[in-house]
This record gives sequence, C-alpha cells and structure tokens, in this order.
Amino acid sequence: MGRGARQALSLSIDREGIAAGLLRDPEAAAPELFPASLGPWHLGLDADEAQDVERARELLAELGWEANGSGVLERDGAPFELTLRTFSDRPELPLVATALQDQWREIGVALEVDVGNASGIPSGHHDGSLELGLMARNYGLVPDPLGTLLDDFGTDPEAMGGDWGAMGWRDDDLAAWLDTLRQETDPEARTELAAQVARRLNDAMPVVPVAWYQQTAAVNVELEGFSIDPLERSYRIDELRWSE
Repeated sequence: MGRGARQALSLSIDREGIAAGLLRDPEAAAPELFPASLGPWHLGLDADEAQDVERARELLAELGWEANGSGVLERDGAPFELTLRTFSDRPELPLVATALQDQWREIGVALEVDVGNASGIPSGHHDGSLELGLMARNYGLVPDPLGTLLDDFGTDPEAMGGDWGAMGWRDDDLAAWLDTLRQETDPEARTELAAQVARRLNDAMPVVPVAWYQQTAAVNVELEGFSIDPLERSYRIDELRWSE
C-alpha cells in the first residue's frame, strides 16, 4: 500500500471518538506515534486536526480510486478490499477494529476483520500474507524508544520491520538517523534526531497510530507528590508525602 493510501486511511479515523467511546479516555486519541511522555519523540500534534475525511477522499481519487454502484472504491476493476488481523487478548482491539471497519466504509474501503491469535500478525508479516494488523506496540518497553524503533524501522534490510514493525517498508534516511542515534551521545543532537525520526514516520505513515496506552493508578487522597513513571522503572516512592 502506497503512502497516499496510508495517509487517506489515517485521515479518515475518528481517533477522538474511539478514545472517548470505546477506551473511555479522550486523552488516549493518538494523532502521532509517540505520546508526550516520550519527550523529544513527541511532536505535539492535535488529535482534532488528525481527521479530515474529505482530504482522505481526495487522496484516494488522486490515486485513481472511484466508487462503484455499491459505494466501494474500485481501480482497474479491482475493489479496495483489505483484511485486518487482530486478537482478543486485549479485549479493546476487536472493538477498535470494528470502529475502523465502519469509518473506512465511509470512504469506500471494504474492511474484513479477522480476530484470531496474536501470533497471526507476525506470522503473516513473515510469510507476506498480512495486509493490516491492529495491535498494541509498547515504545516504552525499554528506557529509550530507540531500542524498539531499531527493530521496527532500523538498519537491517533483511528484518523489514521484524515481527511487529512496518511490513515491507524501508526509508534509508530514517534508518541512517536511527543508526546515528544508536551511537550519538550528545543530548542536543539526540533530541534533534528524535524529532526528525518522528516527523518522517508521521509523514510516511508506515504505521498508523490510533490510540495511546494509558497507565492507571489508585492513590490515597492523603498522599501528595504522586506521579507515574511512563517507562515503569520506578514507583517514585521517595517523592510521596503525607498531606498536611
């Protein structure tokens, strides 16, 4: 799938509706890949500006897609039909998949949702049968997102996205930036490169973000100074105080 089609699919997603209606947290709407908790990787884009259905239709028309009598887009006699694989280990995923199915139908894309095992996505990735996969990807699994990004978009041309990254997509500039980041020690240079990577991923859209994971915690009302470490390395107990 080309860049224009990926952008069209992204522009047609009602992230705020999915976050508020299905995930019960409006702040989970993800107009970009990295949340604010990941510092320089976060671009600060607005979720309410990430949806533009008319622009999505324009992009698809520019690519030669036209609606048939059933409202499904066609090009050269072939309908725009996709299969999205997901899994129920995370119970919200099939619900989000159904929402995407409905929202993409509005722009003429026929989506079949295949709910199976989590292994179906990396398996389809490796054998080339995967068209779309909806899953949860944790860029805070290690203290720096770079570790995961190198697997998903990195310098190894044989990996082509590993198990969970972008399937069949490669950007030599981005791969070089990630490799430089792997070796760079200057904080300012790292910050600049992280932003470059984030901008390129947002522009090329090899992975389409929908919602960010939200951490939750229960805290006694008599405690002050509580905060969550987004990378889950510390409970920050030394910052807690009893309220006076």
